[in-house]
Order: sequence, then structure tokens, then C-alpha cells
Amino acid sequence: MRKLSFFVLLLLGVIFAGTAPCVDGTKHGSCSKVTPGLYCIDGKLHPYLQLCPCNLVPGWVQQGQGDDATCVQAKCADGTEAGKCSLNKPKQCVAGQLVDNSSACGCPQGMKVAPNGITCEFIPCNDSGVIVPEGTCSPKSSGKKCVSGQLVDKASDCPCKSGTVRKGESCILLCVDGTEAGSCSTSKPKECVISETGSAVLVDNAQKCGCPAGMSAEGNRCVAPSQLPIAGTMDLIAGNATVPTPEKSASPFSCFCCPAAFIGLLLLGFVFSKKQLTDNPT
Repeated sequence: MRKLSFFVLLLLGVIFAGTAPCVDGTKHGSCSKVTPGLYCIDGKLHPYLQLCPCNLVPGWVQQGQGDDATCVQAKCADGTEAGKCSLNKPKQCVAGQLVDNSSACGCPQGMKVAPNGITCEFIPCNDSGVIVPEGTCSPKSSGKKCVSGQLVDKASDCPCKSGTVRKGESCILLCVDGTEAGSCSTSKPKECVISETGSAVLVDNAQKCGCPAGMSAEGNRCVAPSQLPIAGTMDLIAGNATVPTPEKSASPFSCFCCPAAFIGLLLLGFVFSKKQLTDNPT
């Protein structure tokens, strides 16, 4: 009886050994779904591509033919070969999937490898020597924010400083009279412009902003038309101007006084001669 029990146990051991699963959990007589192209028999994995195609394991394909055939990782969705870096940094193709690997594949322009060595982070902005971390407002330029490594106008997030006014997402400089930079002042011909030092100043620009009533543009300035009299101009320049005295108008009889007197004398002489002839006839 003991001998019979021993032989039964031995037979079961042989049967179990021949049907034991492989180390990756693959059942006896089955293809591995962990390691492509392998077949499990007698508790061991053996290459058997004809029975176990590579594509049974997702992300793997067959390379080569016949005895030279092997299983390799498939390309990723963007066409990147297995183990290679994608053009879309910092992605790398691993087992048919694109994963971040900034240490191996680098980062896009304007970004750097993050401390974790896997992802990328934006390089801080530089506002004329002032470092502005990503996502923060510049302490130097009014209304500026560092976004994706670039300083951009973002007055909705970064309030405008004194001396400027918000216009959309920008902060516009103001001149002392409240005129916005790039605009004409109500005091013609002044225009508000940004100087080389970055401040807003008022300058003459008659060609753009026009002139007050009664004045005309001469270059960028406004000048009044000359109102000096033609006569006496040099006296005015010399400071010796005199007001000309108008001539007295002649009486209506002044032009006839001499001829009338002469005619009167002739008439008087004629009358006197006639009287002499009458008083002394001969």
C-alpha cells in the first residue's frame, strides 16, 4: 500500500512539473503576453515567433524574417522609433508610448530641465537685468508679466503703476497734463511722446497736432502772421516808431482862391475905367 502511494505521488509530480507556469505567469503551452515572441513549455519560455507573433504584446512588432526575426518595440503615434526622442521635447518613445524624459531628450526653446529630470520648466524672464519668475509680474515694467518665458502685457493681472493708465492689457504712459503717450495734447501743437529715458514728455509737433486759431505751422512750431504796417517798419525795429500824422484835407474852395481873386481884380479895374470915362467926357 505504501509503494502504491509513492508511485501515485511521483506520477502527479511529473505531471505537475510538465504543466507548471513560467516565471512571468504564462501558463504552460501558451504564448507570453509579457515578453513578445516567447512560448511557455515545461515551466520555461522559448522563442517561437511562428506560434507567438510579436504583436500579441501591445507596442511590439516583428523585425526581420525567418530565423533572423526578432521582436522590437513599435513606433509611437508620432512616428518616433522605440527608445528614440521625439521632436516634441521632452518626449521619448518607450514601449510604444510617448513619455517625458527631459534629461535624455532636452527641452523646447525657452525652457530648461526641471529639478526632477523628467519634465521641463520655463526659463525666468529678464526685464533689463531684473529676473522675473514664470507666472509673476515684473517689479520694473508696469503691467508686464512673465508668460511662457516671455514678458507680455497683462494689465488685467499686473496693475498699472502711477503715471500710467490701463488701455486693454497695456499700461500707457501719461504726460504731466494727462495726455497719453502717442496722442496730441489739447494744448496745440504739443504731442506726448516717450523720450530716450523712457519717460513721457510733451514736444512740439504742429504737423500732426495742428495749431491754435490764428496761427500757422512752421516746421513743428506754430507762429502768428505778421501784423506790422508796411511804412515805418524799420522805425519799429529800431525802437523809434512814430505815429504818422494824416494830412489836412483841403477845403472845397482852396483850389479856386487864386483864380477867383485875379478875376475879381480884373472886374474891379474894368468898372473903375468905365466910371472915369463917364465922369470926364472929351
